[in-house]
Order: sequence, then C-alpha cells, then structure tokens
Amino acid sequence: MPKNKNVAIKYTSRDFESIKEDLVQYAKRYYPDGYRDFSAASFGSLILDTVAYTGDILSYYIDYHVNESFLDTSLEFDNVRKHARSLGYKFAGTPSSFGTVSLFILCPANTDGTAPDTTYLPILKAGANFATGGGGNFILTEDVDFADETSDVVAARFNSTTGATTYFAVRNYGQVQSGVLNVATVDLTNDTFERFKKVRVGPSNISEIISVYDSEGNRYYEVDNLSQEVVFVETTNQNAATDGVRSILKPFATARRFTLEQDDTGTFLQFGFGSEDVDDLGITDPTRVALKMQGKDYISSKSFDPAKLISTNKLGIAPSNTELKIIYRSNSPELTNIPANSLTTINANELIYQDITVLTPSQRNFVENSLEVNNDNPITSINVDISVEELKQRAKSHFATQNRAVTKQDYESLVYNMPPQFGAVTRANIVNDPSSSNRKLALYLISQDNNGNLSQTNSITKNNIKNWLNQYRSLNDQIEIFDPKVVNFKIEFTVMVDKKFSQDSVLRECIDQVKALYADKLYIAEPLYITRVYEILNRVDGVVDVRKVKVNNKSGGSYSGVSLDMDKILSRDGTFYHTPDNCILELKFPDEDIKGIAK
Repeated sequence: MPKNKNVAIKYTSRDFESIKEDLVQYAKRYYPDGYRDFSAASFGSLILDTVAYTGDILSYYIDYHVNESFLDTSLEFDNVRKHARSLGYKFAGTPSSFGTVSLFILCPANTDGTAPDTTYLPILKAGANFATGGGGNFILTEDVDFADETSDVVAARFNSTTGATTYFAVRNYGQVQSGVLNVATVDLTNDTFERFKKVRVGPSNISEIISVYDSEGNRYYEVDNLSQEVVFVETTNQNAATDGVRSILKPFATARRFTLEQDDTGTFLQFGFGSEDVDDLGITDPTRVALKMQGKDYISSKSFDPAKLISTNKLGIAPSNTELKIIYRSNSPELTNIPANSLTTINANELIYQDITVLTPSQRNFVENSLEVNNDNPITSINVDISVEELKQRAKSHFATQNRAVTKQDYESLVYNMPPQFGAVTRANIVNDPSSSNRKLALYLISQDNNGNLSQTNSITKNNIKNWLNQYRSLNDQIEIFDPKVVNFKIEFTVMVDKKFSQDSVLRECIDQVKALYADKLYIAEPLYITRVYEILNRVDGVVDVRKVKVNNKSGGSYSGVSLDMDKILSRDGTFYHTPDNCILELKFPDEDIKGIAK
C-alpha cells in the first residue's frame, strides 16, 4: 500500500468479478507508472485472477459458516440435527419397527384324538430371533404360550387307516421388534478421571441403548439431560396376581447417568464431570436451593419445583479406571420395513415345557423342528430419509410444546418425538371434534413400507403412541387413533415449448421438476396446490406457457382402494385440492403417474 495515503477499501465486493475490478482500479490509481498492462494474457492479469478467485472462495466459506450457525438457514443435515438437539429434539436415524407374527407348531394328539396333548405345548421365550431372506432381523419381545386358550387349533395330520387325527397344528401370535442386539466393550482401565467423558459406542444406526454396566457391576442409566437425576425403574409387582399389573415403576435417584448423542460419525455416550468420591447426591436443604436460584433466603416464586430438592452439582459420575459393557440395538434402514410373508427364518429360540421330564429328546426335537414363523401383514415404521426442512419443522414444534400437549402442533410434535425403540410413524394429524363436550381428539397415523409407500401403522406402535401421549395430555382430552385413507393420484399437464428447444428434453425436465416437487410425502389433510405445479413448469427453460394441469384419482390394483372425486374437492378458484382431514394424498409411482405433453 502506498505510504501516507488513505486508501478507501470497498468491503462490499465479495464475488470474483467485483473483487478483480476493485484490484484493477486500485492498481491504476496507486501504481499508474509501475504497471499498465491489464490485458488478459499478461502475468499481472494472472495474479489479479488468482487473488480474486481466493477472495471469492473465502467469501463463500464465510457465508456458508454463518448460514450453518442458525437453524433456519442451515443446509447440512448433520448441522440441522445438532441445532435440533440444542432445542431438545432427538432425531433417531434408525428407529425400530414393530409387528405381529404368526407362530405355528405341530403337536401330537391326545389318546382319544380330540385335542392336542398339552404335555407337548411349550412356551416360546422372549428373545427368539427371526430373519428374512434379505437379511432383516427381528426379535420376539414377549413370551408366547402355545397352551393358552386363545391359541388356534386345527387338525393337521391323520391316520391313513382310521382317519383319526394324529397331529394338531397350533397357532399363536407374538410381537416382534426389528434390530440386532450387539455388545460393545469400552476399555477405560488405563484412563484417568476426565470431566464430561464422551465414549464412542458404535455406528450411527443404533436405535436403543439396552444397558450399560461397568466392571464393578454398577449400572449407568440413560437420561434426557445430565441434570436429570431421577429415573423410573421397572420392578416386579409382588401382587401381580390380584392387581393384574405385572410391573410397577419406581423413582430412582442415580448419580451414574449418561445422555445419548448421534451424528454421521457414530453414536456416543456423554457422562457428567463428577467422580464417585466427591459426587453429592441426596436430599438438599430447601434454603440452599433458594439461595442457589435467587440469591436470597426465602422462596417467592409460585413455580418452585420441589424436584430440585434432589440435587447434585456434579451432573453425574464419569467412569474411569474400569471397563464398560454396553448392550445396544442397531437397525439398518433398508431392512427395517419388510413386506408380508417375508419373515420365515428362525435363527434362535428357547422352548420351555410344562414338565420336560416326561418328554424324550426326540419328542422335544420334533416339536422344536416343527416351529414356523410368518408375518401375515407388512411390518413398517418410518422412512428415515426425511428432508432437512422437515427436520427443522419438527425441532421447532418440539421446542414449542414445552413437555405439554395442548395444541394440535403439540400433539403432532410429541408423536414424532417418541423414543425410537417404541416405534415411529411417517405422518400424523390430529383433529378436534367441536361437538364433543370433552376434547375428543382423532389422531390419524400413517407409516411407510419397505418401498417407501404409505401403509397402515401397526397396532403395537399405535398403542405405544397412545401411552406416550397420556403423560402429556390434558385430563379432559380423549384420544382415539385411526388410519387415514390413502388417496393415490396422477398428474397430467400440457406445456407449450419454444421452437428453439427440443420438445423431448424440455418435457423430461418438466417431469423431473414435478417429481422433485413431490419427492417428500404430503402430510395428512395437506392440500394439493395446483399453482405450485404451474409455477415450477413455467420456470423450466424452453417452456413458453403451461396450458393445462389436471389431477386425477388412481385406485385399485397396485393402488389403494380409495376412490375420490378430485373435482369435488377442487377449490372454487381452481388453485388447490382440499384434502379431507382423514385422507392423505400420495403420488405412489412418479414414473408412471406423471404424464406430460409438449407442443
């Protein structure tokens, strides 16, 4: 820079051309005699281009990092997930799917041939492992008793001479959950105490941490945040026979706790910064809480939380000089959803008999070898490949709920935020019945199959969602869960093309743009705006005019059986289709259901 000169620097120039122009003007103004060759082939022009190029790149990265620092402007999925986590929303990349399977065994007939011999009827223990031909893995979550009176019994084999029944086929049903159980061992024997220790468990497809124990037998509990000291522990109800309740939940204060964090690089356990020797867990003097919170020796706030009397200033114990044994469930997104009649392989099982001593090994082997499994219906969960914009909206909605369900948005956000080990849905919509004296709420839920198409949500996930919402709903809210009607549709359009452009190439681009518009599934009761189709078609290079856009219903065959007259739900101005509250529109086969004509 020239000495003794106040050089006015233009900071608003941030792209290549404007930066280069500023450099040229700078050289002409302050070095008129030193450099005069500004031709494109000169060495000086090369230097100017290089500096302008560098400045443009730096400007881009500055803008990029600033935009990624905010939820609204962030574009990277992993960054959006981090912002969502800061708002309390935990996105599970690979939630489990739940379903019901049919289980069959062959059982010898009793002496008179009228019923199965109950001696042979076993209990299939929870934990049995089933698989699909494509590699999907499912685990039985409950014991299945074939001797239960609800089991279906049919004659299966007969004596060729007398015609008497020799074997009965016994069928019962069980609930299964997708995923594979894995064990990870983390060696911390040589590690010294570290505050807020973070431990990597495995890949990012972990859907649930089952248990965490150290080598001394101490258990660590998962919490929503490290300041949470109380968890609810499931214990056996000694009066289950009379109460009809198998287990009860008891509050348990624990210093050993962790939070679960996930990103593209893997799954991590985050511990606190207290040590076992100094952690102060117990009942706190109320005056200490008041002083800590407000700086005075009395409580003036009506919103004082008594739970704060159970206090620790260490945010939990961080493990050290030990070994952690971690059992977790992992899911593969492409194997979570399976079609009907695909879960047929039995990898592992345990059968318990009423009196094993009366059965020979060959008799037990016969029963065990006859065991068969099948899923009569598809087992589906959520399509985890959600868009960045959808994740943003879920995070904002979750933050706005503040752990209570009052508005429509509160309920829908809580549905999406249910822990992944209990299941997940693709879309949810809740409708209030204004004629009801109490708040009678109709909750519509829909999932996706293994091909990404909409399908009914299974009964287990529905029940889990209902129980999940019960802890947040108002006392007078009554929730009923329904399956929405899936209305498949096709789009037909006609565009006028400039003679300078190829009709075929323009038409292909138009179809691709419409596909991109509906790449994400519509929401339940979401209107279908025709104006958006007109807008994107008019933006395609070569399109002079859009003459017609028509939406028609598709039903039967590979489509849903729902028929809907699209003209009846078209708005008066013809700009959108008004979808009923109990319906969801789906463009099921984009390659077949988007047709265009170029003229």
